[in-house]
Amino acid sequence: MSPARPLLLGFLLASLVPLSAACGKKGPPLAPLRPAPALISDVSASRLGDTVAVQFTVPTGNADSSSPADLAYVDVYAATGKAEGPLGRALTTREIETLLTRVGRVEVQPPPPPEDEDADPKEKAADASGAPAVADPRPVQGQVVRVEETLTDAIRSTVFEHPDSEKIAKVRAAVGDEVDDTPVPSTDGSGRTLLWPQPSPQVTRAYITVPYSTRGTAGAPSAPIAVPMTAAPPAPPAPTVTHDASSVTVTWATPPGVQLPLQRTVSAEDFKQAVSAKPDEALLPARPLVTYGTPHTYRVYEVAAPGATTPVPAAALNATPLETGSFTDPRITFGTPRCYAVRTVEQQGKVTIESPLSPPACVTAVDTYPPPAPTGLVAVGSGGGVSLIWEPVTAADLAGYLVLRGVEGEALKPITEAPVTESTFRDTTAQPGVVYIYAVVAVDKATPANASPESNRVRESAR
Repeated sequence: MSPARPLLLGFLLASLVPLSAACGKKGPPLAPLRPAPALISDVSASRLGDTVAVQFTVPTGNADSSSPADLAYVDVYAATGKAEGPLGRALTTREIETLLTRVGRVEVQPPPPPEDEDADPKEKAADASGAPAVADPRPVQGQVVRVEETLTDAIRSTVFEHPDSEKIAKVRAAVGDEVDDTPVPSTDGSGRTLLWPQPSPQVTRAYITVPYSTRGTAGAPSAPIAVPMTAAPPAPPAPTVTHDASSVTVTWATPPGVQLPLQRTVSAEDFKQAVSAKPDEALLPARPLVTYGTPHTYRVYEVAAPGATTPVPAAALNATPLETGSFTDPRITFGTPRCYAVRTVEQQGKVTIESPLSPPACVTAVDTYPPPAPTGLVAVGSGGGVSLIWEPVTAADLAGYLVLRGVEGEALKPITEAPVTESTFRDTTAQPGVVYIYAVVAVDKATPANASPESNRVRESAR
């Protein structure tokens, strides 16, 4: 064995000593994970007159797919014009925070702590017996929230421009890479543009959401959603409100300047129903081959009646915008005023723009609608009186029945002071041997009560 081998072997053994000593030794703690909230991908926007509403769902997870989300709040930023960097580059989170305007912040409730299965039952009982927790007004993860901004002249006129845009323009001009914004002529040499009439350039306002963790870590910004700041469509005139026994009907005239559909949308099912009801007025299902722009539609809102303290629904009463100027509201309450207003709806891409509210119109429904007449009245005479029976009436506000009695040549008069609730009655005041004429009417709970027409008349006498 050469002298070099023992030296080499000793060196190797010495080098392994630290490794064996370190085996199983606890090292320094790793840095805590700092997850970022997940991207908000369902941002939508709508306009009610000059008020923009940005809507989205609060994230329930993190960017690394873990849950629940480490989320403290969501900021909504906006800029008039294109919210982008030079050459169409997406803005970084830092640029969004420093260059755009924050229009709203939604603070989010923290998720509930996980239950400790090993906790002492006595401690759980003590926590449960404590003072009631104060309700947290902040939204929870997974809840749909809205942030609103009112458009002003200053907002419309202050157009966003990235600080580096001027530098890039100078560089492009220096190398001869200028952008030609002139219209492209048509190929037939007529001088007309390929798109005619040319759409007027629209100024939009872009909205971006950024979620932040409890440690201030920002999640990925959402894609900008552009809301046109063009004039809202014209509002309809004040509607006309009428009612019948079961519903309220709101109708309105078409405001000048709105675009009407070439033909009202008709489904195959609608066509079948129209043919069975009114074949002369049935519209065939159709889809226009060429359209220019999107026809205007309408949404109906309930507004508070003068002096009312009960809140009214904030959302439109019709989930789907209406193509015609009529709406039926099945909610009817007699004696209570109810007011309605209408907005014209314009769809521009993914953004819905609604006009200001029309002047309101109100109605106080009065119950002048009697229940249907009873049918099948039968009388049976016996010792001590006459027994009556009839088919019951179906009516939501039925109070009962009045029994009418008379003799030949006289008008029938009620013989019951108050309405009877059963569809039977025994007349114990009938004189034996006297032939009486009987009829029954149904009455409702209105004040004054509405009485139905008479039932069929019957003749009978007591024995």
